[in-house]
Amino acid sequence: MLHSGTPRLSASFPQEDRHRKSICVYDCRSPNRRTVPEKWLDTTGLDFNDFLQVVQKEFAIRSHETFVLTTTDRTVLDYDKFEELQDRSTVHMLQQEDQALSVATKEHITFTPHHNTLTGSGMYEYYASEGQKPLSYALAELVDNALSATAKNPGMRTIEIRMLFDETLGKPAVIILDNGCGMTSKQLNNWAVYRLSKFTRANNKFESQEEGYVRPDPVPRSLNSDISYFGAGGKQAVFYIGDTTRMISKPVNSQDVHELVLSKEEFERKEKNREEVYTGTIINRKPGDSSHVNGNDERFLRAIIAEECGKESFTAVVITGILPEHITFLKQDFEVWTRELAHIYHYYIHGINGNIFTNPGPRPEIDIQITLREKSPRCPRAINLREVDDDMQTLYINSAKDTFEFKASTKDSGIVEGVMRYHPFLFDRETYPTDPLAVQDADDDDDDYDNESGELHQARGKRPIFECFWNGRCIPYTAVSEFDWCSRGKGAKLPAECYRRVSGLTFMDLELKLKEKDTIFTRVVNGQKQRGNIQKEFTQWLQSCHEKWDKQIKFLGYKSTVTRTDVPTKKMQQPWGTFSSIEWDGKKYKTGQLMRSQKTLPILYGTVVQFFLFGNYKGDVFATGGQVEVSLEPRALHGKTKIIPISKIDKTATDEAIKKNIEIASAKLPEKLKVHWPDSNPWPQNAVRPAGTLLGPVKVEILNRNGDSLSRMPSVGQGQGKKLVVQLKIVQHADKEVVSFTAEHLVKYSGFWFKKIEILRDLGEYTLSLHTMISESSSTVFGGTELPSYKLNFTIKGEENKKKKKFDCQILSPSLSVGVPFDIPLLIKDGYGHPAMPPPNLTPLLQCNPHSLHVTPEDNPMTVENGNPVRFNVEIHDEAGNITAHTKQIVRCEVEGLPLVSTDCSSTGAGQLVTKPIKLKIIKQEPQTLRVKFEMPVSKNKQSRILSGSNIYHNVSSLLRFPIREKIEWLAGGLMENLFYRLYDEAGREVPLTTEIASKIKVNWTGDVNLEDLIQGKLPDVQVPTQVHEVRFYQVSYQDQSVSVSFNIVPRPDEPTRLKATLLQSKVMLGETLPEVSEYEPNHLGILFLRLCLFHLMTHLFFIYSPGFQSGTPGSREICFTYRSYVERVKVDVNAGVPAQLKLVSEPEKPLRVLNDHGIPTPFLVQLCDKWGNPSPDQRVVVELKSSPPTLKRSTFPILSQPSLVRVLFPCSSTRGYYQLEFKGSLNMKPIPGPSVILTVIPDPNKPVSLSVVYDTSARFPAGDKFPAFSVTVVSDEGSPITTFNPAAVTMFLWKGGPVVENYSLLRKVNMVFVFFLCRDKEIPEDAGKHIIQFSLRVNKTKVLFSDQITINVEPNQPVKLRPDSQPPAPVVSYSKDIARRTLVENMTLRIMVSSLMLEEKSAEANRILNMPRRVCSIPDHFKGQQDVLGMVGHLAFVQDSDAARVISWHIRGDMDCVITKTTAAARRIYDYTQGRQQVMALDSVYVPPGDRPLPHIRNGHMLFDPPGNPIYARTLLIYPQDQEYCNTVFKNLLGDTILIDDLDSANNYRKAVVQNKTQCPTILTRQGDRISSRGKFGGAQNKAPPINTLQVFGAPCPQEYYTLKGQIDQLSHYRLTLQKKERSAKDREEHLQNMSSPETKKNQQEMQAKQRQLEEIESKTNKTGSRECWRAIRHHSKERKTEFHIRRGRL
Repeated sequence: MLHSGTPRLSASFPQEDRHRKSICVYDCRSPNRRTVPEKWLDTTGLDFNDFLQVVQKEFAIRSHETFVLTTTDRTVLDYDKFEELQDRSTVHMLQQEDQALSVATKEHITFTPHHNTLTGSGMYEYYASEGQKPLSYALAELVDNALSATAKNPGMRTIEIRMLFDETLGKPAVIILDNGCGMTSKQLNNWAVYRLSKFTRANNKFESQEEGYVRPDPVPRSLNSDISYFGAGGKQAVFYIGDTTRMISKPVNSQDVHELVLSKEEFERKEKNREEVYTGTIINRKPGDSSHVNGNDERFLRAIIAEECGKESFTAVVITGILPEHITFLKQDFEVWTRELAHIYHYYIHGINGNIFTNPGPRPEIDIQITLREKSPRCPRAINLREVDDDMQTLYINSAKDTFEFKASTKDSGIVEGVMRYHPFLFDRETYPTDPLAVQDADDDDDDYDNESGELHQARGKRPIFECFWNGRCIPYTAVSEFDWCSRGKGAKLPAECYRRVSGLTFMDLELKLKEKDTIFTRVVNGQKQRGNIQKEFTQWLQSCHEKWDKQIKFLGYKSTVTRTDVPTKKMQQPWGTFSSIEWDGKKYKTGQLMRSQKTLPILYGTVVQFFLFGNYKGDVFATGGQVEVSLEPRALHGKTKIIPISKIDKTATDEAIKKNIEIASAKLPEKLKVHWPDSNPWPQNAVRPAGTLLGPVKVEILNRNGDSLSRMPSVGQGQGKKLVVQLKIVQHADKEVVSFTAEHLVKYSGFWFKKIEILRDLGEYTLSLHTMISESSSTVFGGTELPSYKLNFTIKGEENKKKKKFDCQILSPSLSVGVPFDIPLLIKDGYGHPAMPPPNLTPLLQCNPHSLHVTPEDNPMTVENGNPVRFNVEIHDEAGNITAHTKQIVRCEVEGLPLVSTDCSSTGAGQLVTKPIKLKIIKQEPQTLRVKFEMPVSKNKQSRILSGSNIYHNVSSLLRFPIREKIEWLAGGLMENLFYRLYDEAGREVPLTTEIASKIKVNWTGDVNLEDLIQGKLPDVQVPTQVHEVRFYQVSYQDQSVSVSFNIVPRPDEPTRLKATLLQSKVMLGETLPEVSEYEPNHLGILFLRLCLFHLMTHLFFIYSPGFQSGTPGSREICFTYRSYVERVKVDVNAGVPAQLKLVSEPEKPLRVLNDHGIPTPFLVQLCDKWGNPSPDQRVVVELKSSPPTLKRSTFPILSQPSLVRVLFPCSSTRGYYQLEFKGSLNMKPIPGPSVILTVIPDPNKPVSLSVVYDTSARFPAGDKFPAFSVTVVSDEGSPITTFNPAAVTMFLWKGGPVVENYSLLRKVNMVFVFFLCRDKEIPEDAGKHIIQFSLRVNKTKVLFSDQITINVEPNQPVKLRPDSQPPAPVVSYSKDIARRTLVENMTLRIMVSSLMLEEKSAEANRILNMPRRVCSIPDHFKGQQDVLGMVGHLAFVQDSDAARVISWHIRGDMDCVITKTTAAARRIYDYTQGRQQVMALDSVYVPPGDRPLPHIRNGHMLFDPPGNPIYARTLLIYPQDQEYCNTVFKNLLGDTILIDDLDSANNYRKAVVQNKTQCPTILTRQGDRISSRGKFGGAQNKAPPINTLQVFGAPCPQEYYTLKGQIDQLSHYRLTLQKKERSAKDREEHLQNMSSPETKKNQQEMQAKQRQLEEIESKTNKTGSRECWRAIRHHSKERKTEFHIRRGRL
């Protein structure tokens, strides 16, 4: 029976269907099919042969056709395999067994949970029940599976966790990938079954192939990767992280990929529809097939699937639907959860010994990589767990000083490995590591009392000792508190804190039960078990650690026990012991000693007052912690004491440095007051000044010892110091305070200012005092020290000014006689009434003074007509009534409301006063009264007169009762007629109109006025404006506008008669809106001018929106306006819109391939268009061409053939590869997108790029012999040889000495004979030593290629002659019988010329080389040699290569003259000496991480790619002549990870490759002088080094030959010294042998042998007794009961 289609799945089958079996068959024979339908065949009761017949019939297979039936695991079906097939299995029909699947197929599975779901529920959910953030532990479950899958990998085991939070790639996802063994479809089905452990699961479809679970062999630390165990953790983890998981796996030796999706949403849907929940579909497909992925939410899946090709096996777990709180945690706490994973898998990634900084061992081949990608512009983050160096296990390992290893064994042969580590106390702190993310940084506390008491943090505290590692990985929240043998008993002698300084961990497999009573613990030393009592050995080890490693402080000189009220915590206020001194790390501190603090803000300087230690003590004691009371210095600045922890004492500080800092701080205190007299009128000490003399202004400055002006007290720590003011006080010596002022500091005038003082008029002695005060307290004392003050004593005497002196008449004689002269006594006074000396040549003068004023007319009141002036006659009389005349007799007259008038009566004693015309407004015809005042200032005579005015009735006072309003609305364009006026006087009476009055009437709206009409009271007609918005002003005036009236006319519109539209512009661009104008112009004729705006018309409101053309083509358009029945049309020219895109009109043929350094033959034609594709004539657009990657060098030549076309033709130069050319435009800084073109740059096979020289590198070069053959090959751009060049174009350069970069013209050219560029039979120079060979090829007239320089060492040839040390003189021989006269040569020393030189010759040669000219740093260094000063940066290092020296010096040019010091004190000294002009850097304030990081292209010891351009860290090229450790810190800080590469192209390619590997790339320098910043920016003058002769560069080291000679000199010196020591040793040996043979020595030897025999007899007796006692102890120990230890909650 045959069924087609998919059968319905049900939760349960009827009883009679239990033995039914259906099989799904996919016909996959044709490789070209796009879809393969599934067919279900009922195989109940059929054997394999029957099944084959059904298949042939169903699929119409002919008898001669062959096919293969396989399961989804590629197991070929036969008779037996078919019988083992289960119901609802899936079978593929293929042409052959290894045929690839053309399309994906589906396999229906069920994954009903195992029965253990209920019984084992809740055992393994530890990561979600401890109140912690369990996300990292959920990820660890998936890493466990990956470790198990990769356990049998022959090579590197790679596990990668990818976090994809970039919305452009789809919805957020977490992906875990590994290169493990993968899973078959059956194993994938088993994975889906919850609680199906590895002990009960079947991993194959056929029982005959099932192997079952095999426990791995024991390995150290249980690192067996057998972690994936229960069949629950993976499912729990994925559904804790998200709501959907996709399992993708390819097993080993399989061509198919199996894929399964489990979704919470799908489960809920099936449950709602009452379908079988635990059913699903496995997709079987070929690698790289992503046709089944639909939708944009999972776009990233296509990239994941594309990576499958070429992989032997793998598994990928893709989790989507990530909870938002998980996404936030993974992003913000990236370091937290990666650190936790590094702790969990510490020993898997670092090996059995862990991450030891000092001695790292071999690393396991396990690579766990984590990447997190977010939306641009955020950079991706990547980390390898092996790079984490602050996980807790790493901190435990590297902070421990000693370890105690042990093993625990049980009766069932179970083994537990354990390690305990000791973290000692070092003087002021516990070294037991704390979680850096759980504890605040201790360096930040200033006055906290957490660490100031006698007890600092108690190391481990009450936490358990042992962390538990199961099968090599940490089990979170599971720990063993302690064992009986390592706990502190009642009789323990060691302090309790020693036990708290121990950390530990245990390694075990799953089924070991530590709590069993018969567990035996044994110590392990160097991998060997030690017999003995584990408790005793642990106690001895702990005792040894305490004595060897713990360092405490000794408190000396106990004084008393006190209670401290300054401690905020009440329970910590008592008891506190006080001590006078301490001993700390070999250094003693005592009361009165200077000290400096560290890790405080600010740094404190002072003297020790006493030491505090919490607790009750009676004498000297060793303890931890403690505090010190410090009297802060200088006291004048602080005036208080401060208590800080003893740990904050800076042990490196010296008394000299502390005193100097105190002096520097004291020099900042106010020292004196400096008084300035800005008006150049200074008052010296004891000055004498006349009364009334002005004192000041006074400017005061508060100066410190350095001469700096102060406005505040020096600051202590953060914030500003206290504000200062200056008080000025003047006191008369009779203790009378004259003035007292307080001045604040004026920043604008740089000081404290006091204004002029004018009240110094009393005679006597005075004291001026200036006092510095604290603003907030007005105190003149700070810190127990008087603030600076200033005193000035002066005297005030009588006034000396003659002009200011006066006199008083004294009492006359009471009896005077007529005609008899008499005396008038006079008392001379100054201007302030003080008696004064009369001035010389004083002549008294007695005169009569004016007595009174006489005014005529004498009428009082006078009557005056309104509008007329008034005349007065005045006379000056004396007491007798006579007219008198004196100088300056000026009489003034003042009338109310009128200006003052005066007359001079000095000559005649009389005069006339004439006032201005009096004009008053008369009210109700009542006369007005005015008062007139007469006075003469000299005589002080005053007189008042009253004026009474009468009205002038014929004057016009106003225009009243005008028969119109102030604002008049009138029809626009109309005529206002019949306007009349009347005149009234001040009394309100109408004035008759006369010809004279009418002629004075003026109007402002017309000049044509009819006088006759005006006489009749009629005004000219008014023409109303035609524009409705125009309001006009009209005025009628009389007598030149002295009396007038005005009004305004507001035109109102008439009914409209037609419509008129006016545009402000006749041309508009597509997409542009016409401008809006808020105006309207109706008129009385009914013409309405619409300005395309919101306007009012009568009582209606109209909205006319600005039109615009949003699409279409350019051309003429018509706009129609309609209002009621009125229609108006306006034409407008529509042009192309704003440029919005670039179009490629024509381009070269594709594919576009260009030879390197060649141009593109056909130009690109680029059209500028708006967004609708219309050509735009806008010429403001700037078009540029960019390439990606930017390493493509190009030259563009734009030619404007048309206003909107750009023609681009360029040659290009770059490395081979693919490039994308992108045309971009910009208009007013706004980008305009354009097209892009793919360009392939191929190497030019005819372009020479280098010379390759091949020769026998092992050949020797004896002087005068023949050179070996040199084969010179011209290498093209594509790497192939070029044979078309003439051999004569190749030249060989040969010179003696070192490498030469420039000036090749000075080198020696060797004429060569080439046969195919092969050099033979050339003579080697006769001069022995170092020579350089270089070949060149002249390509053309301007271009020459050079090969690398070859260094050879020309050796001396075979000895050919003997030469004397010194040439003898020419001998003179004569015939003589005397032998001496016939001697030619006597005592001549001959030397073989090829032997080694002597020590003196080598020293002379070394000195000669040292004095040879070479590159030096031109910066003068004036500070080198001073205490703690290294020198300027430019002098600290040498650079051999000139190109490298140039670019490195330019890169740090701002730091080349910086002076480097070892201490901050030395830096401050130079800073003060140069008044801040010299930049300095102190190394005690600089931190650089230890060790050297590998280059970015190296990760975990492996190169990620082949780097171009020979990259190297720039700092490695620096040669330090001295202070190498300090210099290494300096240039690590200045240069960092800056890289040096040969050229710019290599640098760009290197940076691109580094970034593609998700690694940050530092700044790159090139030997050509270019720079690429760490942000990728290069080019421009700011990124190009200038010529070396314009820079201050590092010097060059001495030649290598110099160091070779120095080495030889040292060896010769050492050899000579060794010979001398040998001679002395031989002499000493001879003397020693003689001493050993002496009788006294022989006697001593005999006595020693006798005592040795006695000792051996004693030891023999002791051993017999000790053996019996040891045996009894062993028997007693075996009977002791083993104690039981307890495990905390969460036990295994």
